[in-house]
Amino acid sequence: MERLFTYIVIGLLVGCTSYKETCRKGLPEKQYDFLVDIKRQSNFNYLEAIVDFRQFGAYSKNLWVRKSESLKIVYSSLKQIGLKRFISEEEFNKPLFTDHWAETSWANKSINQIVQNLIQSYSDTTGFDKYYIEFWNRRKADKNESVVLQILTDIMSTYDSDTNPEKLHWKLEPTLTRLLYFEVKLKESDSLTLKKTNIDYHKYLKSIGLYSSANNLIRYENELLFGESESQDTDYVELINQIETDSVNCEEYWNWRQSAEWFTAIYDYGP
Repeated sequence: MERLFTYIVIGLLVGCTSYKETCRKGLPEKQYDFLVDIKRQSNFNYLEAIVDFRQFGAYSKNLWVRKSESLKIVYSSLKQIGLKRFISEEEFNKPLFTDHWAETSWANKSINQIVQNLIQSYSDTTGFDKYYIEFWNRRKADKNESVVLQILTDIMSTYDSDTNPEKLHWKLEPTLTRLLYFEVKLKESDSLTLKKTNIDYHKYLKSIGLYSSANNLIRYENELLFGESESQDTDYVELINQIETDSVNCEEYWNWRQSAEWFTAIYDYGP
């Protein structure tokens, strides 16, 4: 009878103790100045990203990228990789008809036409609507108008097959350049090369201290695979286990994943 009473007491104690789920996380994400304003475009639709950003700072302060030297760094990185790998010639010359551009100065115009209008309205606003006037007023307020004009002129030269773009000799930001390079590689990868690109990308993100981003990248791909085939990739699982090394409560785990500065996309069935 005493033994039965003991079992009952133990059972009550165990049963009434709340179960605390634990998860695993890794090292914190390293901070880079450019990551405050420059974010990866998760769906690789760079034309759409340009449109969302068309008012240059309407949605946030964007203090870093407003600086002339920062603009030079970002543009040099894009140019080093190749502008046409982000926006094709066809996209550059295609009129914009979708809802994104409805009732705006961009409606029914191509990026080509918009860039030309911006260049022409820099010195003479006659005949241009207020969007172009306000654009240059903002650039002048930021004191970056001359650099923006150089960038726009270089963009036109790049997409004009009859013109040789001038060499700008602006310095690169190696880390940003490499991140953008991997994004283009992912965009261009097919089913045969995608896995290798993801693994190489993951290794690079770890090497520069973007641990949450590295983990999100591989977890995203692994969970996407699981959602499609109900099977996991053992190579991906091994990479996840290499990063997720510290046992923590699951709220801290999710905060860690959501603190990613570069690869912020999360596709997950749970920790």
